[in-house]
Amino acid sequence: MKENFLKIKDHDELAAFFGLSYSNLAAILYKTSESYKYQVFLISKKSGGHRIIKSPRRKLKDIQNKLSDVLYEIYPGKPSAHGFVKKKSILTNSKKHLNKSYVFNIDLSDYFGSIHFGRVRNLFKAYPFNFNHSVSTILAQICCFANCLPQGAPTSPIISNMVAWKLDGKLQHLAKITNSTYTRYADDITFSFTCSSRRLPEEIVILRDGVASPGHALSRAIEENGFEINYEKVRLAGEFQRMEVTGITVNEFPNVSRKYIKQISSILHAWRKYGYEAAEKDFNHKYDKCHIASNRPKSLKYVIKGKLSFLRSIRGGRDQIFIKYAKQYNALVGDDALKFKLIEETEPETNAINALWVIQTCYDDSAGNLKIAQGTGFLLEDFELVTCAHVVSEDGEAFENIKAFKCFNFAKEYDVKVKHLDIHRDIAICSITSAVDQSIPNAVIQLSDREILPGLEARLLGFPAYKDGQSHYIVDTKIASIFTRHTFRKFEIDAAIREGNSGGPIIDTYGKLLGVALEGAEKSSGNNAALYFSELKNIKDDLNKKSSKPNDINPVSDTSSLVHHGELEGMSLIYGEVETE
Repeated sequence: MKENFLKIKDHDELAAFFGLSYSNLAAILYKTSESYKYQVFLISKKSGGHRIIKSPRRKLKDIQNKLSDVLYEIYPGKPSAHGFVKKKSILTNSKKHLNKSYVFNIDLSDYFGSIHFGRVRNLFKAYPFNFNHSVSTILAQICCFANCLPQGAPTSPIISNMVAWKLDGKLQHLAKITNSTYTRYADDITFSFTCSSRRLPEEIVILRDGVASPGHALSRAIEENGFEINYEKVRLAGEFQRMEVTGITVNEFPNVSRKYIKQISSILHAWRKYGYEAAEKDFNHKYDKCHIASNRPKSLKYVIKGKLSFLRSIRGGRDQIFIKYAKQYNALVGDDALKFKLIEETEPETNAINALWVIQTCYDDSAGNLKIAQGTGFLLEDFELVTCAHVVSEDGEAFENIKAFKCFNFAKEYDVKVKHLDIHRDIAICSITSAVDQSIPNAVIQLSDREILPGLEARLLGFPAYKDGQSHYIVDTKIASIFTRHTFRKFEIDAAIREGNSGGPIIDTYGKLLGVALEGAEKSSGNNAALYFSELKNIKDDLNKKSSKPNDINPVSDTSSLVHHGELEGMSLIYGEVETE
């Protein structure tokens, strides 16, 4: 279809491409009243005001759909463009800005309206189309209404991205030279930074007295490409504020706002308590001012299904909050076709989850300030408690105050003592102790005997960004690659390892251990890396050799500070060249 479209030389060939004679095409474009070509209606914006939607009637819409399909074949899209791009979404857009120090958002004013008839015609005159004036004019007539791109036409999204191609290129270059990250979702432009406020690039954002405004280079690039900034929608947010990108919070991981989840909970509660009809009436009166074109109230069951589907797309089908409300919805809705198919935990997964522990450490930083950090650990058969070394130590010294507890009983804490610390593999083997009257849960995970290959299905478990009472985290993933770093075998998974998930197990479909989650791609490692389970066997072998030769101590490289502080009494530090038993 792409080749046939680009070969078009005149208006007859263009009409034939759409399966019409030119006289029929001309009748649709030029002899039909504007009021009959489009249905115009208003929908409310969340921020206030109204958005004008211009939806084409059937005959014109069929032509636009075919044109849209061929334009998507031709236009590859810039890496920074995420709106109206296949296999991209607001989620892929937001993920580019995770774990940054600052996020800077701006909106373009009247995005579709600023792309007028002349700009569209010139687009078709230029490469790769190179159509003549007549064909370009007809194509612009197909795409435009009231002299600009109509919001609601199938062709408008792809045309807008093609017109913004040059803008994306300019802003991508601006991001590159300022060590920042740039994405665009339609009229939403986002830059993010890893620097401090003093080092924010003034080419992009100027911060004066706590007020942020677009930098001169950014403003100039937008204006030179025929767009304008909506200065009422300029926002700079730091890591201690809620950083949002296209409605998704990106402080630690992609998430929806608490208000969004609270609304789902409130609607389900009203449905359960007062009945469907009363809840639907209350929703349309209280929450929803954005009715469909027919001006009829929205159906509550479809609203809830849509909200839950969005929640699942952001947090995943394994997310416990999604599962909680999806189960409530399934119990209330009568139509089986509208119910969610939930992913149930298998018995091997449940057994592995029972072996999980939340690990919490308290320590003084270099400035003497009390710090509280959290990670994940698990009981491994023949190993005791396994976690990451960086969860329970710093600079080769184990923390003194380490606690472990189960997520469902966070008030019942157990003391943790580091027994073996392998700082190069980033693994710590610990023991859990308790008072006499406390029994220690002893569910364990076994080592897998499967060969790890790219594409192997796996499950990542743990407690990222844990809060008291929060449930475990489980996500379906796959092995992306296997590699060796510093002589140790590791592998990468295609799911994000978030802060707090360090030390969590990665299991196979039989619930057995494939590896230990280390640091995510946003950290210095550059990928979502895990330690290969065979390295744990190597640690075990090394410890057995050392215990059989108590006097055969490796030479000390630089341990004076460790010995001086007495932190290693009763603890072995392997591959850090120190052993004191």
